Amino acid sequence: MPARCQLYLAAPAAFPPGFAAILGAVLDAAPIACLRLPALPEAAELLRFAQARDVAALLDGNPELAQRLGADGVHLADGKDYAAARRLLGEQKIVGVHCGISRHAAMLAADAGADYVAFDAELDLVSWWAEMMVVPVVAELGSDLARAADFAAAGADFVSAGGAIFADPIEAPAAAAKLAAAIA
Repeated sequence: MPARCQLYLAAPAAFPPGFAAILGAVLDAAPIACLRLPALPEAAELLRFAQARDVAALLDGNPELAQRLGADGVHLADGKDYAAARRLLGEQKIVGVHCGISRHAAMLAADAGADYVAFDAELDLVSWWAEMMVVPVVAELGSDLARAADFAAAGADFVSAGGAIFADPIEAPAAAAKLAAAIA
């Protein structure tokens, strides 16, 4: 039986006022496997907050800051920085690579040792990857949360809601719960 698809959230690029409370409500409302935070020094408190709730906390694109702040790893915009990030972070930290819609880039990242590859919301590509490869795949939904169940059914290991979950702070917990239910 294949593993169940899990939620992978990406915080907004700039933290809105009260973001810690919003994040807490979201984490209370739905099981979150991973949280990606912008590479900002002020992410330190949110990293610890997520980790205390057994949520893997990654920084976006800055392995040096990820190491300094004690993040669980880093999410790279492409594979060109993979080797340097892995050397810096070691084998115990997560290094994921966004590959857009490129099978070639994803295969290179997987061959290099990436812990996951992330694709834009291209259903056929995610399905192909899930069927052919063993490296976990993240489907980056952007704001198209209604398609989450399709990507889960196609074999995505994770669906990423991007910042869409946090677009309406009051509705964020309900949106996360609805997304979790859709991929269950």
